[in-house]
Amino acid sequence: MTTHFNKTSDCIEELINSAGKNLIIGTPLGIGKPNPLINEIWQKAKTDSSIKLEICTALSLQVPVGKSLFEKRFLKPFTDRLFGENYPQLEYIDDVANDKVPKNMKVTEFYMQSGKMLKSATAQKSYTSSNYTHAARDMLNNGLNVLMQMVSVKEIDGRKVYSLSSNTDLTTDLINIAKRKKIKKPIIIGMVNPNLPFMGAKAQVEEDFFDILVDDHTQYFLPFATPKAAINNTDYNIGLLASSLIKDGGTMQVGIGSLGDALIYAMKLRQNQNSEYKKILQKLHIFDKCDEVIKKSGSTSTFDKGVYAASEMFVEGFAHLFDEGILKRKVYPDAQIQSLLNQEIITEKIQENIIEILLQHEVLDEFITKKQMQRLQNLGILKADLQMQKGYMIDSKGKKYKTDLFEYKNIKAIQENCLGDKLKQGVLLHGAFFLGSRWFYRWLHELNENDRELFQMTPVSQVNELYGGEELDRVQRIKARFINTCMKVDLLGAAASDTLDNNQVVSGVGGQYNFVAMAQTLEDSRSVLMVRSTHTGAKGLESNIVWKYPYCTIPRHLRDIVITEYGIADLRGQSDEECVKRMICIA
Repeated sequence: MTTHFNKTSDCIEELINSAGKNLIIGTPLGIGKPNPLINEIWQKAKTDSSIKLEICTALSLQVPVGKSLFEKRFLKPFTDRLFGENYPQLEYIDDVANDKVPKNMKVTEFYMQSGKMLKSATAQKSYTSSNYTHAARDMLNNGLNVLMQMVSVKEIDGRKVYSLSSNTDLTTDLINIAKRKKIKKPIIIGMVNPNLPFMGAKAQVEEDFFDILVDDHTQYFLPFATPKAAINNTDYNIGLLASSLIKDGGTMQVGIGSLGDALIYAMKLRQNQNSEYKKILQKLHIFDKCDEVIKKSGSTSTFDKGVYAASEMFVEGFAHLFDEGILKRKVYPDAQIQSLLNQEIITEKIQENIIEILLQHEVLDEFITKKQMQRLQNLGILKADLQMQKGYMIDSKGKKYKTDLFEYKNIKAIQENCLGDKLKQGVLLHGAFFLGSRWFYRWLHELNENDRELFQMTPVSQVNELYGGEELDRVQRIKARFINTCMKVDLLGAAASDTLDNNQVVSGVGGQYNFVAMAQTLEDSRSVLMVRSTHTGAKGLESNIVWKYPYCTIPRHLRDIVITEYGIADLRGQSDEECVKRMICIA
């Protein structure tokens, strides 16, 4: 039974009474953190050293405040406008950054805000290097006993239902792993914040999903909104090159940042001003330098079929691609139906001879069972009002239809009277978490119910791997382009994306390795790593294309496509000698 509180402090007292003083608390990355709850337990443990507290999380976000009085006064109007005047800063961030975490307390992160904790010995020592898909497992193995998450709520048919909203990534995986291993499920605490967009499907849960629910109206706040990084000419060049590798009718994943934004901009240009797009490619001599790889692995035509997104992060760019009619290739939760769609044997509009087609391709048996009828109803192939009784399908008017498909007259009767209009349950995007600007959150809030169902939040194990059902994932994620950024690439194709040569962690592995490995596994799919050719370091201008680097996130045996502002290096299946030549050409 779920316990309800309307005060944050009361919830923390109940938590300590029920779970004890040895607390290992998991909380989502990004905006899914219930900041007021976390701050309350952090302060409680600070004043009571008998409480042993560990917070396991990732991507802890902080509003800039400035150090001097002048900086604070300069920043405040900007931060109030962007983040809201009452945004509750996570108090543990400053303690970690300043190496002032008390001995009875600890914060471990598997992904950090890029570059923010380079000078913190506490953060560096407590970093956990895990693939995103392994984070839930590792938390449970380390004794996780509490899970705190911010959730959204709305009324449906007079009852309250809840949404994991921005973070379905680890919560469901944690519960499923605990069940599978037959270990005690962590105490699940949800903190209501109606400012979070309500997402349905696998993000939607009932009240009894939670052990404790907190709805403290005084603690509502606007989710953290990420400022947009400027896109410079180098970024535009890289984004333009990457856009030429996206296949119409394919799949894509992309991360946050100016390089990803540049890619989205170039895709919009390719769609809306295709002749100008091609002229730009021509003037930059991209066709001269990269014609072979573009013809083999990409395209420069418009997106007539569109793309589908399977991306751990639902970035704001996908909202723009949807609005521009680029993100429009729907996928369906049935491997056989999806395969027929891919082969263009069937269409989203239900064909008049669909039952014959399904029989011919062994999707249907010679008898339609109740289970098969329900399957076809869920997909929109058969009308929703049909019922099965004693071997007959019966419509709402009481007319009976034989389910024996040996006789053509029975097939004909079903096709003439029982078919739906178009396929149902189509999805344009599967994602595990989202993070973006105030505009993006408003866009999500304002989606109508039909459009909202096209964007489905799932566990990270489903979107970052082939765990959702490999047969289905393979037919949904066709012609995939998994596009990520890195810091350094050596001449043999190994890439460093999260850690410096002295082992200081900049950010984290996240899901990058998952997508790079998946690109090697899925047919006609490619991993694309975007990297600026140079950066300005302590010694001045330095190349990001190096002979060797002591750390790698992506090993050389998974090398695939690398893009700098100077071109595209296709490294897959090439000898070391050829890789060196191709990398030098884009350095």
